[in-house]
Amino acid sequence: MPAFLILAAMKGRFISQHGNHYDNFQMMGYAVAETPNQAVTNFFDQPPYPIRWEDVEYLWAEQLAEAFHTGHHGEYERVYVDSLRRRWESSGPDA
Repeated sequence: MPAFLILAAMKGRFISQHGNHYDNFQMMGYAVAETPNQAVTNFFDQPPYPIRWEDVEYLWAEQLAEAFHTGHHGEYERVYVDSLRRRWESSGPDA
């Protein structure tokens, strides 16, 4: 199964020492799964450390492999935390 790097777009902006504003993206960790969306879901369901999900807007996964189909750098489908929460609340973690 492929390994994926899990990344997140954080709510809020980063302000540099010079006062410039940037989007705030964070590397969250790794997950093993068949697809990028499944990797994000697996990470959300069992994060390796406590995460304040209200600070995360969306997540995506980049496959850890050097190949033609990798290296999209954020062009994968965004998985919004609200949709993960709704799935969790409607079905529970064991569904």
